[in-house]
Amino acid sequence: MEENLGTFPVKAVIYSHSHVDHFGGVKGIVSEEEVQAGNVQVIAPEGFEKHAVSENIYAGTAMGRRASYQYGTMLEGGETGSLAIGIGMGQSKGRTSYISPTLEITQTGEKHTIDGVEIEFQLTPGTEAPAEMNFWIGSKNALWMAENCTGTLHNLYTLRGAQVRDGNAWAEYIMESLALYGDKADVVFQSHNWPHWGNDTIQEYMTNTAAVYKFINDQTLLYINEGYTETEIANMIQLPEELEKVWYTRQYYGTVSHNSKAVYEKYMGWYDGNPVHLAELTPSDYAQKLVEYFGDTDAVLEKAKEDFAKGEYQWVAQITNTLVFADPENTDARYLCADALEQLGYQAESGPWRSAYLCAAQELRNGTNTDDATRSSGNGDVFLHMTPDMILDYLGIFVDTTKIPDLTFTANIILPEGNYVLRVKNGVLLYQKDAQDPDADVTWNTKRAGLLAVVQKNAENVAALIEQEGDETCLTRLMDAVTVTSEYKYFNIIEP
Repeated sequence: MEENLGTFPVKAVIYSHSHVDHFGGVKGIVSEEEVQAGNVQVIAPEGFEKHAVSENIYAGTAMGRRASYQYGTMLEGGETGSLAIGIGMGQSKGRTSYISPTLEITQTGEKHTIDGVEIEFQLTPGTEAPAEMNFWIGSKNALWMAENCTGTLHNLYTLRGAQVRDGNAWAEYIMESLALYGDKADVVFQSHNWPHWGNDTIQEYMTNTAAVYKFINDQTLLYINEGYTETEIANMIQLPEELEKVWYTRQYYGTVSHNSKAVYEKYMGWYDGNPVHLAELTPSDYAQKLVEYFGDTDAVLEKAKEDFAKGEYQWVAQITNTLVFADPENTDARYLCADALEQLGYQAESGPWRSAYLCAAQELRNGTNTDDATRSSGNGDVFLHMTPDMILDYLGIFVDTTKIPDLTFTANIILPEGNYVLRVKNGVLLYQKDAQDPDADVTWNTKRAGLLAVVQKNAENVAALIEQEGDETCLTRLMDAVTVTSEYKYFNIIEP
């Protein structure tokens, strides 16, 4: 671009939504100093920072591990490995950065002029992300659709794990975009895929995209009301034939199958109404009991090999994985399960499904991949922008209550941002904002960095950053129960 148009200073960064691939590279564009000096605006939808932190931090360790399956980061490129992920060729493995927004968009129709260009924003919360927005550049008749239209079927539930998305709201906001800007738009452009030019093309593109999400939502709800379960619906739901033929809503990324499960979870939750499923055995306990009933696992494997030869790969994967959960050292079961998963991967249209199948096959053959090069690194910038409320919530998540069931105390916390009362009840962390307790057991005078040091179990920084008055054993015992999640970042998935 610089070669053809020259070098221009960055005047603003727009975060379209709260997923890390849409803000994590910000410091490759601008510096914190430029933003703090007022030279660059950082614009985001209402609620952006809260959701960016909660999604990428609260469950970040688990999401990071599962993301390696979804995006195939441990796979070599090629016809037997990673091809693409459905919304691009692969996932970034670089370092995550973050700069807080300086301007939050709070309503649809809000307009701002950036370097002489007027931009009108449309909020679309609860669509592809909890905080998301489209925008309209009237001078160019150009409509930015964030990740609400992407040239593929997207996810109502993403395989790495996330809050379930609302297919009905997603469709409604696309139709609202059409009503607001559709008759004027000459080009629609969006994340991950190419622009669409021409008003007739745009009208059809956006309508078809909305129709697919609306269909999955409504048809799943119909089946729910007819008494079908989540798994039954996922195996029976199919797009109408004409929508199935639309190339830009094909299942390259999300699938109709797992999106229907998302709708089921949103409206009905995990329980299918069958009380047998209320208190199920763990996968390992179930597998061991099933193997006990089988008696001869060699005979089971022989039958599985026969079914593999018939192309019944899903069944073979399920039954052999049961054997693996009963006995992870059963090499024959591991390898046959890997073979079946590999075939499922080769057949998958969805990039993430292919990646998940092939990563699981690789780990069955070679063991859990613990190579840090397969993951993006660091959420340090995001940590530094957590509010005290977020830090206390985060601390509550990673304090293992089972280690301190007898610990009960009250602490006054004095921070530059305000005062808090922390009430630890049998190891459970509760807090109140803008409050102090005259009968507290201890007072901690600190900054956010001090609280983060507690979360990180960094005793040296805690001693340097937290001034204590009262019973200092409260903090010591609390820190002893903090779980350092980096120790668990390569937990097993395809085996116990």
